[in-house]
Amino acid sequence: MGSEDLFHKRKARASAALQRQRRERARNKRYLVVCEGTKTEPHYFRDLLDDLGIRPQIVRIAPNDGVSPDRVVAHAVALYEEDAAAGDTFDTVYCVFDRDKHTTFNDAVQRTKDLSAAGQPFVAITSTPCFEVWLLLHFGYTDQPFHAAGKKSVGDQVVSTLKTKPGFAKYNKGQEGVYGQLKGRLNDALTYAEQLRRHGTATSSINPATDVDVLVKLIQSLTVK
Repeated sequence: MGSEDLFHKRKARASAALQRQRRERARNKRYLVVCEGTKTEPHYFRDLLDDLGIRPQIVRIAPNDGVSPDRVVAHAVALYEEDAAAGDTFDTVYCVFDRDKHTTFNDAVQRTKDLSAAGQPFVAITSTPCFEVWLLLHFGYTDQPFHAAGKKSVGDQVVSTLKTKPGFAKYNKGQEGVYGQLKGRLNDALTYAEQLRRHGTATSSINPATDVDVLVKLIQSLTVK
C-alpha cells in the first residue's frame, strides 16, 4: 500500500472521528458548573457525575477564582466567553454560591439574571445560609432559620447541626466522600428541598433555602437518552 493510500485512509478516519464528535455534540448539551467552595461542592458534584457515568465533557466542574459570589459569577462569565471564542458555547452555566455573610450575594444573583435576560444562559444556584443546608435535608425536612451566635457564624451553626447527624460528627468543609455517604438519602433530600422552596414562597422566607436540588435533577436527567 502506497503512502498516498495511507494518507487518504488516515484523513478519512480523522474526518469520521470529527463527524462523530459533531453528532455527539448535537445530541448532548454541555454544561458548566462554577462553585464558590474550593472543595466541598466540587467534590460532591464530581462524585455525582462519576456515580451516574456522566463524562466531564458534558458537565464541566470548573475551579473557582475567588470565593465571593461576585467572583464566582465573573469567573463563570470568563470561562463561558473563552469557550465561545474557541468556537463552541456551554448551553447553560450554573454559578453555585452561598448567601452566608457575603456582601456581594444580591449583586451576584442580579448579574446572573441580567445575563440571562441578555440571552446568555446563566443560572444562580444558591443556598442560605450555606451548601450544608442541602446536606442537612438528606436527614429530614427542616425550615428552622439559622442565626449567628457567639463566636459561631450563621454558616458555622448549620455545620454544627449537620455534625449531630449519623456519620457526620467529624464533618468538615472540604471533606471527600460526602455524596457517597448520602446517596441512599438523595431522593428524600430532593423531596424536602422542593418542600422547603414551597414553604419559602408561601412565607417569603429565605432562611434556610437551597436550589442545589435543581442542579442535581438536571445532572440526573442527563442519564436518560
